[in-house]
Formats: sequence, C-alpha cells, structure tokens
Amino acid sequence: SECRAPHCRYALLGLGKLGGREISYHSDLDLLLVYEADGTTDAGESNAQFFTELAQKISRTASRMGPMGRLYAVDMRLRPTGKSGNLVLPLAEFQRYFSGKACMLWERQSLSRARVVRGDAGFADEVRAAIRVAMLGKGWCADLADEIRGMRQKLEATANARSLKRGPGGIVDVEFVVQLLQLKYGTAHPAVLEPNVWDALDALEAAGVLPADDAAGLRAGYSFLRLVEARLRIVTDRPLTEVPENPGDLAKLAHRLGFESPAKFLAEWCHVTTDVRTRYAAITARERG
Repeated sequence: SECRAPHCRYALLGLGKLGGREISYHSDLDLLLVYEADGTTDAGESNAQFFTELAQKISRTASRMGPMGRLYAVDMRLRPTGKSGNLVLPLAEFQRYFSGKACMLWERQSLSRARVVRGDAGFADEVRAAIRVAMLGKGWCADLADEIRGMRQKLEATANARSLKRGPGGIVDVEFVVQLLQLKYGTAHPAVLEPNVWDALDALEAAGVLPADDAAGLRAGYSFLRLVEARLRIVTDRPLTEVPENPGDLAKLAHRLGFESPAKFLAEWCHVTTDVRTRYAAITARERG
C-alpha cells in the first residue's frame, strides 16, 4: 500500500536510555523513525526522502552547538542494518527485516527499550504491536541464552575492567538479564515488556519469573552503577563510563558520591559488581531451559 506524506503517519522511536526514560548526563538520543508506507508527497518527493530529511532535521536541531553548548548528541546506529542502513523505514520493511534471517539477536534485544516518543496515536499502536512481534515472534530456545552470554563475553573482552557499563558485573549484566527474561517470558507475561530497567525488574518480580532477592540485588546494583556513572560525568563534564585511575579524579568522584575515601568507594564498587556478576551468572545459567 502507499500513502502521501505529510499525511502519511509516522512514529519516532526512542531506544536505549531515551526509550527507557533513563536519560542522564551526556546521554545520546537513540532514534529510529518508522513511517506508514511508501508513496510520494504532493510535490512528487518519495516518502522515504521526506522522512529521511525529517530525521536529519531532528538530528541537526538536537545536536546543534549553541551558546550554552549542545543539547543532545543523536545516535541512529541502532537502526536495522547498522550505520549503513536507512535513517527511516516503512512499517512493512521494519516487519520484514525483523522476521527475516538477517535480523540479529542484539537487534531484538535493543527493541526491549523501544518507546514511541512522537507520532500519530493510532499508528503508534501499530508500531508497538510490530515491535512486540519483532522481539518475541521467533520464540524462545535455550540457544538464545547461550548467544546472549556469548555476546556479553565479547563486550567484556573488549572493555576496560574499570568500565561501569561493560566491565564484569557492570550495567550491561543487569540489562542483559532483563532482556533475556523479557525474550523468554514476554509472550506469557506481556507486562514484563517495560523499556525502563527498574520498571522491568519490578514487573519480572511481580510475574514470578525473577525471585525477589535477585530482583532487589539487581535493582540495587543497577541504581548504584548508574549513580556512579552520573556523578563521574558531572565531575568531568565528559561522557565517560570508566572509573578513573588518576588519584585526584578518583578522590573527586568518591567525594561527590558521599564516600569518606576513594578506598571505601572502590570497596563498595567491588562488592556491587561482584554481587551483580554472581546473580547474572546464576540467572542466565538456570534460564537455559
């Protein structure tokens, strides 16, 4: 089917922290624009070109440098086919891609954070339904747990051990546990498909698929790591994700977090990441079935 822009409906998706309503200091905006169908505008321009220009305008406006600096950095690399893919997709192409063999598991995981941030309400409902099918339509098998663990190992192998995000017991451990459980139980328990990590942990506990102790531990670990990340970025005014090695920077970070000394902060960080990693390993192992 075809339709004419600008009457052709669209939905702008927020992914990542934007989708999860977890924007913090120096967070990127992860965006994907899905429109209703191919066609042409009244001026003879293709809908694809019209919405590509719209997406580019959104990106330029949000990331333009002003007298007070840049508002947001915009990242559209999470779109299907990666950096080389289109900035925008018609809904049929979105559905085709995610139902096909080319779709990667990490792309399905990324949709766990998808949220419509702007668009026609009726079309937004269609897109949400398509997102759910894209995430869950291929069903669950034990191999997916192994694939998720393998991806996590690769991310860790290429990261600094001091990385709050990708280091052992880091933010990604919590995110991957949540995404694994959403992929496995989302069909039977749709309420767990929350894009916000804290909300998802609550929903997974309420659905009975995540024990209360694990939910509490992961919630506390995620909260601590995200707080450290935020304070680190306040101290440095840079989008950093690694605990600093420089003694002066480390002391500033520890002070900003309310610790009496860098040593006490490092001890707590070690305790938290060890606990998160232990829970991550146990949960991903038992959910293979």
